[in-house]
Amino acid sequence: MELANTKNEKFFDPTPRLKSSPIPIKFISFNKFDLNCIYCGEKYIETLLCHDQKYCKKCLSRYINDITDDNIYLDIYYTMVLEYSVHHEISKTKVPQKCCRNYRNCIRILYFKQIIGSFNEYPTNNNVINILYNKVIESEKHCKLCGKSLDERTTVKQLRLCSDCYLISFECVESTMFKKQVSILYLPWWHNNLYCINCSSRLIFISECQKYCKNCLVFYIGCRYCLTTNIIFGITGKTQCRRCKRISLTLCSNADCYLIDFFLNNMIYYNLDFGHDIANSIDKYFVPETLLNSIFKNVRIVKLVKWIPYSQFKNVKEITKGGYGIIYKAIWPAHDDLDREIILKRFERSKNNIKYFLNELISNQHCKNKPLHNYIIEVYGYTKEPESDDYILVMEYASEGDLHKYLQKNFTSIAWSNRYNQKLHILQEISKGLEYIHKNKFIHRDFHSGNILLDVFQWKIGDLGLSQSESSKSLNNEIYGVIPYIAPEIFKGAAFSKEADIYSFGMIMWELTTGCKPFANVEHDIHLIYKILDGERPNITEDTPKCYADLMKSCWDPDPKKRPSIGKIFFIIDIWYFTNENKVEFEQAEAIRKKLIGSKKIGPEFAGNCHPEAIYTSRPLSALISKCLSTNSSSTISFGNNQGTTTKNLIVIKIIIYSNL
Repeated sequence: MELANTKNEKFFDPTPRLKSSPIPIKFISFNKFDLNCIYCGEKYIETLLCHDQKYCKKCLSRYINDITDDNIYLDIYYTMVLEYSVHHEISKTKVPQKCCRNYRNCIRILYFKQIIGSFNEYPTNNNVINILYNKVIESEKHCKLCGKSLDERTTVKQLRLCSDCYLISFECVESTMFKKQVSILYLPWWHNNLYCINCSSRLIFISECQKYCKNCLVFYIGCRYCLTTNIIFGITGKTQCRRCKRISLTLCSNADCYLIDFFLNNMIYYNLDFGHDIANSIDKYFVPETLLNSIFKNVRIVKLVKWIPYSQFKNVKEITKGGYGIIYKAIWPAHDDLDREIILKRFERSKNNIKYFLNELISNQHCKNKPLHNYIIEVYGYTKEPESDDYILVMEYASEGDLHKYLQKNFTSIAWSNRYNQKLHILQEISKGLEYIHKNKFIHRDFHSGNILLDVFQWKIGDLGLSQSESSKSLNNEIYGVIPYIAPEIFKGAAFSKEADIYSFGMIMWELTTGCKPFANVEHDIHLIYKILDGERPNITEDTPKCYADLMKSCWDPDPKKRPSIGKIFFIIDIWYFTNENKVEFEQAEAIRKKLIGSKKIGPEFAGNCHPEAIYTSRPLSALISKCLSTNSSSTISFGNNQGTTTKNLIVIKIIIYSNL
């Protein structure tokens, strides 16, 4: 037997001595563990000689009744059982039609040659079955389709196929969905196993003759007209039976297909050419399962994104709710047998809408294998919540919490100038993380103190759910974020950019000086947006060094083009942190800071109560921005305290100025 590569062949017949059935063969399942027929609901019965094979007697009877010719469609052993007497007949393929119509309810299948299986243990207490078994064993010494001698042994435990009548082939095709090469192995039998050949994971059924392995992302597509199976290493959009040429569309949703395509881009398949050394080892016959094991023993799949069963997590406790879902803390037994604290980020309603889950996964994976990736919160893998089927990211747990909480707890000890220069140290690590993101041509798009996390001694940037390539378009054109950290040009309809991240960085610089979040004492509504467009920024504290204030204000510049790059910012902070330049300025600032703390003028505990409508979780803002953009020239809008009233003329002037930036 030759293991054929069919890439350049217009026609290849995997079962040359069998015809393709004119009607679908519905009396067998694609899952050998099914108990009831998926078409009529009747209970499946086992074949007499093979417990691994089941069929629906009712659907078999219908099939026989609907077939009106004498072509050979099935390779089976059967018997006629009348009140289960010794009267029986062994034949191959299809029962003569006249006999079928008269006695179709008395037909019992001994076993199917086209389905993987092993013979039941012999002997049995039933004399009839023993006689049938012996006759089948004797008959199996020759192929009943071509007459070739197969084996001289007197006993057989596993079903064997003739290498001239059952031909395996393979080829590489281009996916119609993603324009990528995909390998396909064509099996000349009905592969009804429930578990993946490669990794033994339980297969997931897409339809009654389509299933796939979530771990390996290998698809198994069956043809009910020929009882053949295509094993596909990737997504093709559609696949064709080598025997009847019928085309089957892969039925996964667009969301699932894009998710699977991402995973496939992060998997490496080795030895998918199914080399000729395997084919040359096959002589007159082969056992399907043995052959598959021989083929797959050399297949190696390296998965860069790990699937983690939800059952592995212990003590799952909800911590908070974010813009897209719910954050949990849990315990995960790591590979070193030590319990590891982790974060589970569940994306609500992601079963049918995976864009935010997938976006964060793509962003993290893009950054994961690059130098300095330790400045980003690590994603260990993904899972699914069993009840809701929501996707979950399994993430690194930052034991010290986010920057804002850290400042609230430790503000008085975080100095401008002392042995550790904590303020500059924190800012240096944050700038390094943002520089890493920008160097990888990504934009964070949701950069604020709640997404800056401390793990022991390392500050890291998290929540890349909104981040995207600088060349990509916004997700669904939706704007998410926290108003005080969003650059003014975004409120005027501009796209997010690296410069918008720099504006957010400036707000984080301010938060380090005060321990408070910006604009915490006002409602975060359209009026605050107008204030920001009008140039309002948080008040700079007295202790802020001039060099620091100048850099911060340059980050706040209303013109994005005038803001410094993160590379320049990091360079400046590095000089402050590692050299004596501006040392005197920072020492003076520290002295002033201590006086202000002593007089209770700065610090989170002296800032007053946060406004109840000051919202610091990311939320959709497109409606507010649209309202802002569509405000007509006749509107009169109050800007609140110390701001007076902005007239319609001032609004028109400012919109014109900003539109020319």
